[in-house]
Amino acid sequence: MLRCVLFIAALLLLMGGPRSGLALEARGPGDPMDQYQVDFKRKNLGPPLGIDQDRVERLLQIEHKYKSMKRQAIQDAKGALQQLQQVMNQPQPSEQEVAAILDRMLKLRRDKLALEQQQLQEEKSLLTPVQQARYILLLMNLRQQVAKEAQKVRSAPRGLPLPAKPGPQEMPVSRPGGGY
Repeated sequence: MLRCVLFIAALLLLMGGPRSGLALEARGPGDPMDQYQVDFKRKNLGPPLGIDQDRVERLLQIEHKYKSMKRQAIQDAKGALQQLQQVMNQPQPSEQEVAAILDRMLKLRRDKLALEQQQLQEEKSLLTPVQQARYILLLMNLRQQVAKEAQKVRSAPRGLPLPAKPGPQEMPVSRPGGGY
């Protein structure tokens, strides 16, 4: 029972907040989905946010700068979780060893959150508050669409081709003074 509780607590610690989806961020470098997302953002961020292409490129540079550091943080957290599992599989796990691993897991989580905070601050410096809100909503919409597509792939019968579907739809953004 204690093992189960510790395992669940460790998972919750690792999963964290809305920007830290392990399944979405745990892909390897050069992943086609990463490139698709970058290309989509490059083509579609400017108009909804009301920014020029130069600023879009700067946002993408910020994202790229932090991506590898966040991937490393995720790998470190996974390693700590595996270490915790190994220790907890022992008949009499050492309290000190478990406490040390849990402390390390908390530190890793704080470090990852600090990276995310730094990234948000850099992005914030480029955007007005309204643009920031639009950017967050656009990213959330993109992530939801990616997750839906991934679910379709996972649930599709093996060997059957998936129906072709266009990329993520643009999210309408209301602008002061009327229209979209």
